[in-house]
Amino acid sequence: MRTILTNEKDDRFLKLVEELDRGYYERIGDELSKYDDYNEFKSPHVVILLLNNDNPIACASYRVCRKDSVEFKRVYVKKEYRKQGIAFKLIKQLEQDVIGKNFKNSFIVTGKQNFAAIKLYGKLNYKTIPKFGQFKDDESVICMKKEYG
Repeated sequence: MRTILTNEKDDRFLKLVEELDRGYYERIGDELSKYDDYNEFKSPHVVILLLNNDNPIACASYRVCRKDSVEFKRVYVKKEYRKQGIAFKLIKQLEQDVIGKNFKNSFIVTGKQNFAAIKLYGKLNYKTIPKFGQFKDDESVICMKKEYG
């Protein structure tokens, strides 16, 4: 297995994101469509893909939200590869990129019921913060932040 850095236009990444979205829609339903605009790739993303024999099996990305901050998005591991610490490792690798580019912090927004993601980000030392932006009054999400020393 190997990782590669790419961007939001990579077809392999987009196929993984389609799988991720399908899973969310199956669990949550059409209410999820209220986030479609927020999840569009309108701004550049730094993407990491994990390949197994050139087949994409996991991804994670970030986008710059302010001059000193990034938001991690679209973290996904195919079902058969879960529970192996892959998402943790991908985010750690992206965090090294973020730190190397002198960003001061990173954010995530995830569903309040997405316990696996909340647990993952807790292990990565993210802390729950007040909701911001379009999520300020959204009871179905949680916002988290990590500061880099």
